[in-house]
Amino acid sequence: MHASMVDELSRLVASAGEYAVKWPEAAELGGWWWTPEPATTPPAEPAMLPGEGREAAVLVLFCLGPSSGAGTAAAGAGDVAPPYVLVTERSRSLAKHPGQVAFPGGAVEAFDADPTAAALREAHEEIGLEPSRVEVIGQLPPAPVPVSGFMVTPVVGVVRETGVLVPQVGEVEAVIRVPVPQLVDPVNRSTSVIHRHGTTHRAPAFLVGGTLIWGFTGILLDRILSRLGWEEPWDQEASVDPREYQPLF
Repeated sequence: MHASMVDELSRLVASAGEYAVKWPEAAELGGWWWTPEPATTPPAEPAMLPGEGREAAVLVLFCLGPSSGAGTAAAGAGDVAPPYVLVTERSRSLAKHPGQVAFPGGAVEAFDADPTAAALREAHEEIGLEPSRVEVIGQLPPAPVPVSGFMVTPVVGVVRETGVLVPQVGEVEAVIRVPVPQLVDPVNRSTSVIHRHGTTHRAPAFLVGGTLIWGFTGILLDRILSRLGWEEPWDQEASVDPREYQPLF
């Protein structure tokens, strides 16, 4: 496997854990994710209060071996496939966030041992990924999603080979592999801009081979790449309207 990438992801998780210990009040409110640098003090008006949202988890999966069984966004030619991040396109029939790109995941249920167990279970249910294939690196601090009422714990993992993945009918439209080199390429970076009820919402976005990653998932990816030191300078004035790619919302 790409040992150096595993080491870097391990250092990321360790650093996030140290942050949570040093600044627990900010961490439990999502302070690791708010800004390009982790916040050290809680906000005066937090997006969600501790215990307010339902607990959830997503699997941030870095795939380090050859690809199989699903499409790849902007896959390059050649015999050796680059590492990629695995995401899904949500079913267009869903009531919430139809057609959006997301990490596999969902609510933590009472029978789940912890957020890691929930993320692995959801990935198995949504796309058929066998949990035994995943090497779990660890958990990152929780991130609030007030629009959905969830406090989400991202779980970082790596896999040599995903095996054949089968999208869950009615939940997942497609499985998408996004090469890491394409994610960090400045030409594929932009800012999503949405105007709603007199307010303009701006957030990091990625447009790779026609696949738009924005919203909560775009923020997670942006912060993770930045914390890893993989981010390259990009034009933050470049913008994209998500409605041009996902007209259902």
